[in-house]
Amino acid sequence: MMKKTILSASLSLFLLGIFVSTEAKVDENQAEVKALSSTLKKIFRTEPSSIKKSVIPNLYEVMYGTEVVYVSADGKYFLAGDMINTNTRENLSDVAKQSVRKGILDRQDNKPVVFKAKDEKHKLTVFTDIDCPYCAKLHREVPELNKKGITIEYLMFPRAGLKSESFTKAVSMWCADDNKQSMTDAKERKPIASKACDNPIAAQYNLGQEVGVTGTPALITSTGKLIPGYMPADRLAAMLEAEAKKK
Repeated sequence: MMKKTILSASLSLFLLGIFVSTEAKVDENQAEVKALSSTLKKIFRTEPSSIKKSVIPNLYEVMYGTEVVYVSADGKYFLAGDMINTNTRENLSDVAKQSVRKGILDRQDNKPVVFKAKDEKHKLTVFTDIDCPYCAKLHREVPELNKKGITIEYLMFPRAGLKSESFTKAVSMWCADDNKQSMTDAKERKPIASKACDNPIAAQYNLGQEVGVTGTPALITSTGKLIPGYMPADRLAAMLEAEAKKK
C-alpha cells in the first residue's frame, strides 16, 4: 500500500513538473512575441496582424494583412519571400496568406451578386470589373461553371477607382431590379439603366485591396487561395476538385 502511495506521489510530482515546464515555455513564448511585436512596431510604424513561430527555429512568421514576412526572434533580421517545404513542394507562405484571406472574407456580409449552381460542389468568390474584357470572357462561362457545380459569388472591383465610370456602372448594376441580368448586359457592352441606391461597391473594392487583389478577374476559393486572372472553365473545375481532395 505504501509503495502504491509513493508511486502515485512520484507520478503526480512528475506530471506537475511537465505542466510547470510547459506553462513556463508558453509564458516565455508570449513574452518573446510581445517583445518582437513592439520592436517591429517601432521599425515599421505599424503593428503586425499576427506573429507565430515558423517551422524554422528562431524565425517567426509575421503577417501584415495578407502579406507574410519572416523575422528573427530578436527582430534584427528580416526575410521577404516564399518559404517552401522541399519534401512536399508546399508553399508555406501561400498557406499562411490563404488562411488570413479566408478569415477576412468570412468575417463579413459582402453582399455579392450570386450565380448559384443547382448542385453546388464548390463556391468561388470573383472580384470583377464591369469593363474588364477577361472578366466578360469568364462571365460567358458562368453557365458552364454552374453546370459543373460551381457557384459564383461576384464582388465588384472597379480597377479605375471609386470615382470612375466603371464604379458608376457597378452601382447601377447592383441597384437594378435584376442585378444578375444587368451584370450580364453590362459585360456584353449593352446599355443598362442608370440607378443609385445604398450599395456595397466601395466596401467591396476596399475589401479586394485588403485581400490582395491587384487586377481582375481575381478568383478566391473557399480555402482562401487567390487565382489571379482568367482561367477556362474546365481547368478551373479540375483545380477546385484537386483542392477539395487535399482537405
